[in-house]
Parts: sequence; C-alpha cells; structure tokens
Amino acid sequence: MGLRSPAIFLDRDDTLIHCDDVTPDGDLGDPSLVELLPGVLDGCRALKRAGFTLVVVSNQGGVARGRYGVAQVQEVNARLNELLGGLIDAFYFCPYHPQGVVPEFKREHPWRKPQPGMLLDASSALNLDLARSWSIGDRVRDCTAGKFAGCRTILLPTPPYRRVAEPEGAGEAFVDFRAESFADAVAVVLRESSR
Repeated sequence: MGLRSPAIFLDRDDTLIHCDDVTPDGDLGDPSLVELLPGVLDGCRALKRAGFTLVVVSNQGGVARGRYGVAQVQEVNARLNELLGGLIDAFYFCPYHPQGVVPEFKREHPWRKPQPGMLLDASSALNLDLARSWSIGDRVRDCTAGKFAGCRTILLPTPPYRRVAEPEGAGEAFVDFRAESFADAVAVVLRESSR
C-alpha cells in the first residue's frame, strides 16, 4: 500500500465553519449558511503543503433528531469543500444519537465522538499514520476521539456564543495542546511535527 501519510482530523462545526451562532439549535443542515471561520482557508492550505491528509470527522446528531437528512449533511460538506478549494480529502460524519427521534438513527454508534470509530475507519481506508496525525476541534470529545485513535490533539477555544460551555478542566487528559485560534493550532502542528 505504500507509505502511510499523516492526517489532520478536523471537526467541522465551530472548528472550520460558523455553526452555533447561525443556527438556533446548533444543528447546521443548510449549505447557504456555510461560512468559513477566520484563518481556516490559509491554515488548511498550509497543512496540505506540509503533506497532511485532511479529513473532516463530524457528529451530525441533527439527522437523528430529525432536523435534516443525510443529503443535507452532504450538501453542507460539499459547500465547505467548495469554499476550501477542494482541500478536504475525505468527509466522515455520524448521524446517530441515542436521544434521536428518527428510529433508523436513534442509537449509540462507534462513530459518534468521543468514540474514535470515524478516525479508525478513515485511517484504514486512506492508509493513514495515526501516530503522526492530529485531531483538532472545539470540544473535548474531539480530543478524546483523537487520543483514543492514537493521535495528538489540539483543543480550540469554546465559541463565545455557545449556549452551554464545557466544564473547566473537562477531559484534560485527552488534550495535548490548547490553541487560541485555528491559525494557532496550525502553527502548533507545524512546529511539533518538525521536531
């Protein structure tokens, strides 16, 4: 299969694009609302130049909650990749949630972060080197999934508009680095990966 490449596993909502500030319920299923967060385009370009495979891994419990369907998740992802000039190599998302209302998706699933299923399946499908990979997201569960998969992790700040903040110090064991912005997270990856 050849040499395995390192990856950046990216959360989508409030990591790459605005979410909680543009949707009343935190579930984004409308591609017309997709807007990149500051520094994301330049950051993803820098990561690609450095040789990383970019993989979006996103919980999409809005499907299970009946807010939108799988097709809408794919449309949002397509719009995101359009804005990024096609830099994302693969999208994985988990439509399941145990408190859902859509019977088909109302259950727990190994892809639902903080479980590492999406990262592990992506690693197998894309021939990725998890030990040289990173997980970046705005919630501790993003770091937890990354750590369970064997990656290094970076936690972004909680957006100021989020209705429910995570408890201070939650999941600290799963967070390798804290970054002040997406650009700062990219700088951490490039600095630490060159050591």
